[in-house]
Parts: sequence; C-alpha cells; structure tokens
Amino acid sequence: MPSGSTTQARIRDLSAKIHQYNFSYYCSNQTDSDLFSCNDETYDSTVRELKALENQFPKLKLEDSPTLEVKAEPNTAFPTRKHQTPMLSLGNLYSFDELISWDEDIRKRLGGQKPEYVCELKIDGVAVSLIYRNGILEAGVTRGDGNQGEEITPNIKTIRSLPVMIKDENYLEVRGEVYLLRKNFNYINQQRTIKGKPLFKNPRNSAAGTLRLLDSTETRRRHLDVFIYTIAEGGPQETHAGNLDYLCQLELPVNHETKKAGSIEEVVEFCRNWEEHKQELPYDIDGIVVKVNELRQHRQLGFTSSSPRWATAVKFSAEQAESVLREVEIGVGRTGNITPVAILDPVELNGTTVSRATLHNYDQVNRFNLHLGDHVTLEKGGEIIPKIVAVDPTLRAEAAQKIVPPSKCPSCGTSAVRPQDEVEWRCPNQNCPAQQKEKILHFVSRRAMDIDTIGPALIEQLMSKNLLQNAADLYLLRHEDLSVLERMGDKSAENVLDSIEISRQCNLGQFIHALGITNVGEKTADILAQHFGTLEKLMSASAEDMELIEEIGPVTAKNIFCFFQDPEQKQLVAEFLERGVRPKEEQIRQISESPLTGKIVVLTGTLSEPREVWKKRLIQAGAKVSGSVSKKTDFVLAGENTGSKLEKAERLEVEVINETAALDFIGNVI
Repeated sequence: MPSGSTTQARIRDLSAKIHQYNFSYYCSNQTDSDLFSCNDETYDSTVRELKALENQFPKLKLEDSPTLEVKAEPNTAFPTRKHQTPMLSLGNLYSFDELISWDEDIRKRLGGQKPEYVCELKIDGVAVSLIYRNGILEAGVTRGDGNQGEEITPNIKTIRSLPVMIKDENYLEVRGEVYLLRKNFNYINQQRTIKGKPLFKNPRNSAAGTLRLLDSTETRRRHLDVFIYTIAEGGPQETHAGNLDYLCQLELPVNHETKKAGSIEEVVEFCRNWEEHKQELPYDIDGIVVKVNELRQHRQLGFTSSSPRWATAVKFSAEQAESVLREVEIGVGRTGNITPVAILDPVELNGTTVSRATLHNYDQVNRFNLHLGDHVTLEKGGEIIPKIVAVDPTLRAEAAQKIVPPSKCPSCGTSAVRPQDEVEWRCPNQNCPAQQKEKILHFVSRRAMDIDTIGPALIEQLMSKNLLQNAADLYLLRHEDLSVLERMGDKSAENVLDSIEISRQCNLGQFIHALGITNVGEKTADILAQHFGTLEKLMSASAEDMELIEEIGPVTAKNIFCFFQDPEQKQLVAEFLERGVRPKEEQIRQISESPLTGKIVVLTGTLSEPREVWKKRLIQAGAKVSGSVSKKTDFVLAGENTGSKLEKAERLEVEVINETAALDFIGNVI
C-alpha cells in the first residue's frame, strides 16, 4: 500500500493536471498549442484515478479538487457573465452494464417508477449558453467554470443556423453545443497548411479556438454550427422532449437524431447503433447523452455536487489491450452464418475481464493473416464483445497454424458454402440443429414473442429428445413432455405452457420480428405491421410494394419477399397459424377520401414537425410514403435544407409541395 505522502503527492499531481486540462479546454484560445494535447480518454482516465484515490483516502481530498468544480479563469479578452443556472457537467458511463446500473438507481430513487428517456447524440464540440430576451438574441456565453463564462455574442451571431430573432418574447435561456463539420475543419487545415501555420488537432479544438477569436469576421469564415439541446430557463413544457419540440417550432437548430426511449433496452440499442454508425455523420460525436424525459422527475432526482442525477453520458471508448489468440471457436447463427470467435488469454479491458473477441468473418481473419498463438490488440467501444484491431506478426512462431474457414458446418457436417458477392461462409442446411436452436432462441426472446420461461438449456433438452424441430413445435408441447425433463417439476412445466399459451395472442409486429427474416429487426417489423395491417397482406405483397415504404430499401424488400415465397417458410407460418398463433391486426385510422389517397409521397429536408408525425398523417390520409423519388412518385413534400431528392424530383418533373399545401390536401388530419 502506498504511503500517505506518496498518495497525497499523486492526488495533487492529478488535480493539477485536470485543472490544466479544464483551463485548456474551456478557457484558452490557443487551439494550436500543446494545451490541447489531452484527448477524452486521457482526461477521463485521469479523473477516474483521482476519484478512486479520493474515495479511498477522503481526508486527503483537496479543497479545490476538480471533482467538485472546474477551476478556470475566463479569458480576459472577453467580458465575463454569470450563468443564471449553472452549467454543470455530466457524469460518464463506459459500458452498458454501468448504464443498466444507472437506470436501476434512477428507478430506485423514483420509488419504483419506470422513467421514459430521451437519447441524444453527444456532439464533440463546445458548450454554450444562449440568452433570448424579447425575442432577440441578447448574449452567447461559454461554459467557463460552470458558474460564469466568457460573453462571445458577436462570434455566436456568425453561426448561420442560429436565428438572431425568435417568435417568443419571454426570457429564454437555451444551452447548446457549437461544433465544426468535418469538411469545414479539413478546409481550415488546408488553408493553414498553405500559410505554413500549425494544424488544428481536431474539429472540437478548432471550434473552441474559433469561438474565442477577437475578429468575428474570421469566425464567420470558419462556418461554425450549433445544436441546441435543452432549455435552461423559460421552457413551456413539462417534458424534455416537449421542450425540444418547442425549440424546433422556434426554428432553433435541434439535432433530429434525438429519440425517446421507453426502456433502458431501447437506450442500449440506440447507443449500440450510433457506436457502429457514428462515422456516417458529417460531424464528430463521442457518445450518447441520456436524460429522463419528465421534468418533475428531474426535480425529484436532483443533483450531485457537480452533475444532474437525471442525465448521464455514455462514452464511446477506444481503450485497447494486448492478448494472445489461443484458439478459434466456430458458431452457427440462425441464418446459417459461420462465425469465428477468438478465444484469448484473459485480459482487463474497460473494467472487465475479456477472454473472447469477435472475428466477424473469415475475410477479416484473412486480412489480419491470423495464426494461432498470435499477439493481438483488442479494442472495446460500445460493443459487449471486443474486437481484434491489430496483430503483431513479428512475435509469431514459425510453426504457427494459419486460421482458415471450415470446410463443413461444425453442427450438422454439411459442406460450407460462400455465396457469390458475400463475405460470409454459410451452412446451407436450413434444418441444421445449430440454426434451429438459434431461430427458436430468437423466436422466444423478449423483443420477439417474449416467452421468458424458455432458455437455451430447455431448448437443447427438447431438441435432444426430438420434441422440438422448429419454433412452431413449441405449440405442440404437453405437460407430460416437459415434466420428465431434468430440473423440470410440475409447477415449472405449467409456467412454460402458460407462457406459450399467452404468446398465441401476439402483436403482428412481434410475430414478424420473431420469424427471423434477414435484415428485419424489431423496428422494421413494426413498420411492416403498421403498413400492411395483416399477415395475409404482408405475405402477398410484392418486393415493389415493400420498396414503397420509406424505411425499407431494395435489399430488405427482396429478403422479405423471398422469405414468404420460400415453400419451407410458408409451411412454417402455416403451422404457426394451425397451432393457434393469432397475430393481432394493426388498425390504421384513415379518412374516407383525400387528394392524397393512393398517391406516393416522398419526404425530404427538415420539416417543422418530426417525420414520424408527418408519415402517420399522410398514411391516415391514404397516401403511400416512400423513401426514394421515382417516376411513380406523385408528390415530394419538401422542408428546409433539402438535398438530392428535391433535385431528382425536379429532374423527373414530380410536383413539389410544402407543408401548408400538404395540410390543405389532407384537411389537417391528426
């Protein structure tokens, strides 16, 4: 154990570093200096180490500890302004386990209430507070130390997406994140290269320095942007989502990738999706912000000394670790994909012990030229299973065995195939036991048919006794089939049968998802259910009919069509229906007639209301909402900031209408 003096010295050193990092980030305008050499992971790991030492040795905690406040003096080149409501920082989470624990703590503090959440992209930019008085932008203020910041109003007013006047004459204070598009950042660095100036390290640092330029003309040339993410004072609604909608009505720039989530599982899915697709955005994000939606629950939950309890940031981490690849385990998925999984020497990564890593497919294995015994680098972001990102061939033994695709399915022995233009090796045998097990597991999962009394062990027992060949056989099970199984008494058997019985009366979306159609997840299944209304209509639809649905592309449409044309799948669906599964029909209220009835409508640009509202409204008016413009398109409903869809519509001479015209057509259907 370290001595008290050694620990105290370490605490002082860590505190000084964090204070310097905070000053550099929040208050310095030297964006091209070494002050900005600290990245998020270094900063976060430093803070975590300090917090751990302070928790272990509370008497050694400094009076000005950065875990209590941000110690930062505003830049004297700008006037200072006190924040009427302090700009607190958010607590950080680094894994989905931590996120689930946070949700459990929230529910406990709310006395068992289940909160609704709002998920937002965590823009990697600079936090600002904007004050509107009598409908006019009065001031823009940096975060500073959280209590006061620098008033940078002339520079804030150069942001083109930010209105200087709004239709609200009450006092309104909003918070936002100023950022720089990657393309603008690249252009700035190109110009600095030409002029022989040091390059900015990343868009965030460039945005921070740009906000603090004394020449607002130069600030304007750099084309900053901003997303507004909350109302600090003057919000008219009692939910965070409601206030975001109000900000949209005022034409303030709100990020449209924001989503309400009714459960922590939906939050995890949102985080996982953006961890995978963040590079598709034109700006940088470094995580997801999760907020409780109800403001009354904000008041109930309150704050810690430095952050709100009702919000947190789920950080995307790129922590790495070194390990040794010992063997490769081969799995077979429900669609027949043969997936290699690396078995590794256990190693600590992101606070957990890791001994397995995904290899994705054998193309990935070949790219790394992997051999058993290789020394590999692992990385874990929002994923549960980490991945191998590098291999050191210089440490490879001469006799090391190269990893190659299997010639046969490890479950049924059928020869493995690799379809043309695909990267996956597959087992083509649809009756392969491994595939059937995975299909049944998917069918009974909570997000599908939700038969929670059936798990992997029970499925294996039933399959080994030939009581279960596919998911439809679940509806043939009897009490005597179950009660003789290992660790299955009469009461447990009754519970299993009760769960199966309840699942017969399912939602149509649930059933479609449970079928396990390639590329059809829970959301797509719900979209199909709402669009077609009945299973019969879906099964008889053409691929072209499905492509008319905005969210469904040609590949997914083809997968769905081929699934229902496959004789084995048609037989399976028939068996479900014969055995009493009755998916409920989706009822979509539709007005009797409107000028849009039977018309194909495409949405483009930023609309005054969320797209989901407009899609529902158009469908109720009898329109078909499509995702792409073609000769068959009747109308394109265009908002602000339109793109290629509008250009294509004009080229094809498709009629373009605005929201007012659309409402006139459908008579304000809600």
